[in-house]
Amino acid sequence: HASCLVPVQHSSCCSGVDAFAVTDKTMALLRILLKPSIVGEFSLPAIRALASDLSQLAHLGQEAYSRSSGHASTSSASCSDILQGRGICSSASTRKAHRWGQKEEKDKKAQWQALVSQTPDGRINPCNSKLHPAVLEGVVAVNDADELCVQEAYTPQSRCFGCGPAHPDGLRLQSKRIENGLEAVVQIPAKYCAFPGIVNGGILGTLLDCHGNWTSAITLMDRACLPKPPLTLTAQMVVTYKEPTPPDTDLLVRSRVVSIKETAQPGMGK
Repeated sequence: HASCLVPVQHSSCCSGVDAFAVTDKTMALLRILLKPSIVGEFSLPAIRALASDLSQLAHLGQEAYSRSSGHASTSSASCSDILQGRGICSSASTRKAHRWGQKEEKDKKAQWQALVSQTPDGRINPCNSKLHPAVLEGVVAVNDADELCVQEAYTPQSRCFGCGPAHPDGLRLQSKRIENGLEAVVQIPAKYCAFPGIVNGGILGTLLDCHGNWTSAITLMDRACLPKPPLTLTAQMVVTYKEPTPPDTDLLVRSRVVSIKETAQPGMGK
């Protein structure tokens, strides 16, 4: 039950209880286990209230993992007893939680298969990337053509200064898929220097803005099994300049998704 709980360093905001990094899988399991009367968005206080039980579940899960299968079954029952003792789940809901992970994987693959069948040309991976989720699920395959950046694949007519392929004098950012993010290599012309040999900070911020925005759009598209990325806008950006950036030099721009807050509307989130 506790394999999706990741222990993190103790935080003062959770004084007196064990703190956990709650993953998407954890949240989904909790929604299955909890009674319908309290199903909904989980606030931080609600998570803290369950922290002691989650700590026990994590401990039992570790014991079950290290023991034989017979002992693991005993520990699994103990996990259920903890939740049932608190009156927040039943044995039926616990069995449902066991099946949750496998069911989600099957549902995801089915969604991509349905999208392929609904797309006129079946082309849902215009980037031709090996890391597109439909490729990873075995639904579609890549061809012999080169991989395209997400900008050229999805918005070839965009005139955005930072990433638009059609801008006559833009930065022409070309972001490609990597695991859990995007990556690009770009050179900034010397005409965008603030001082000789030092690129203007606003130009660097533009690159980060565009690259991060594309990362969000692609991530939400993948999670919702959409044929095209949704419109996303940067809500907040904080940049720390560690050292001067030279012009006419290969610069590596890499993004990683650290958290996602979704809404009820598919493809929409933060």
